[in-house]
Amino acid sequence: MNSLEFIIYIIFIISVFSFISLAPWIPTRWDDLERLNDILKLQKWEKFLEMWCWNAKVSFYLAKNNPETSIVWIELSPFFYIISKIRVYFSGIKNMNIIYGNALNLDLSEFDVIYVFWLPETVTKKVFPKLSKINNKNFRFISYCFKMTNDYFKEKKYKPSQKYAIYEYKL
Repeated sequence: MNSLEFIIYIIFIISVFSFISLAPWIPTRWDDLERLNDILKLQKWEKFLEMWCWNAKVSFYLAKNNPETSIVWIELSPFFYIISKIRVYFSGIKNMNIIYGNALNLDLSEFDVIYVFWLPETVTKKVFPKLSKINNKNFRFISYCFKMTNDYFKEKKYKPSQKYAIYEYKL
């Protein structure tokens, strides 16, 4: 097996694990980043979390366009975590931080805005029950593409610019 085949196998294993665990291994579309930033209207006092983002495209975009907002992302894959740490180091962006670990074990109450591109079943069963305990009246949960089934939040759908809707859930 040569190096290229090995890298392809590793990426395949990571993508299968990611898909089975929580989310498709598909990034947010580039042309939706500006729209997402306009929807979020992040305040400098807010703390934003992107959960298991693999390439941190959303976090990088938001950090560059909201330099006074704290941007955090958590990554489960050691491969993407290391790559993201290197990207942050060389980007010079100071308002971002990456955490390695399982997002479901994180205290989500410290965040004002949480963004996911996850399958609805996982969010409905594993994330929303944790979020229902949050007391922050300004808290927002943003789902890219997928509508969530929930009893906790008011839903607002932002119509697709081309293909995908963005859903916002508030207390």
